[in-house]
Amino acid sequence: MNNNRVIIFDTTMRDGELMPDIAMNLKQKIDLAKILEAMGVDVIEVSYPGQGEKDFNEISTISKLVKSSTICGLASSKRSEIIKVAEGIEGAEKGRIHIYTNVRLKYYDRANKQEALETIKSSIYLAKQYCDDLEWSAFDAVRSELNFLCQAIETAIKSGATTINIPDSLGTAKPEDFSRLIKNIFEKVPNIDRAVVSVHFHEDLGLAVENSLAALKYGARQIECSLNGLGARKGNADLAKVVREIIKEGNYRINIDTSLMDKAVRIVDRVTKEKNE
Repeated sequence: MNNNRVIIFDTTMRDGELMPDIAMNLKQKIDLAKILEAMGVDVIEVSYPGQGEKDFNEISTISKLVKSSTICGLASSKRSEIIKVAEGIEGAEKGRIHIYTNVRLKYYDRANKQEALETIKSSIYLAKQYCDDLEWSAFDAVRSELNFLCQAIETAIKSGATTINIPDSLGTAKPEDFSRLIKNIFEKVPNIDRAVVSVHFHEDLGLAVENSLAALKYGARQIECSLNGLGARKGNADLAKVVREIIKEGNYRINIDTSLMDKAVRIVDRVTKEKNE
């Protein structure tokens, strides 16, 4: 990948539904998927298929409709959830399995570490049987032990992960601290150049966009965001704000048609106001 190219990963339909009073039906998600694809969004995270039939039907349907964007589903490290995502994206031109593993262990002893690393390895190996595009998220990375976090990232890449996501899961990070974390990861993980590093922020401190942009300066090349900043608790990084700031920065390249962003925002406004069936 060109080293100044930034991948835009949209999670409006998945993380956005974690915001209080936000729920989307299939038609609304199809409308959103179409505008996101038209905008040139690289990755569209549709749902968490392992959570139930609704989520599975959404990703399965949208996978057959969207051709140019990568369709993504989220799973924990559980075998059943990974297989649900694999089945859900079966009809996609381009599909991605996104797996998360908790890296903030209660006890950082050798046995716990080894068990966690084996979980990462086995879950990615399983997903690799179904899909080559694999994203692994280090859940609660900000509060984890740095050396173990780096070991977990190295293991994930060795096992076949092509994207490594470093999320601020609880929205507690500040730009200077998170930038230091990304810098340490690039310095300490020997195979980090074999994966795209992604970041995912929440707006608990109102710093999601600022954190996202700061991470780019230290090597991150995928930003996970959402339309209107929808997301768990106070929301995620706002896609339109992220895109405009990247363009203003002038040092990075993105494939977003900004002329469609206002239309996308209006669609989300309508979705959040409509009474869901």
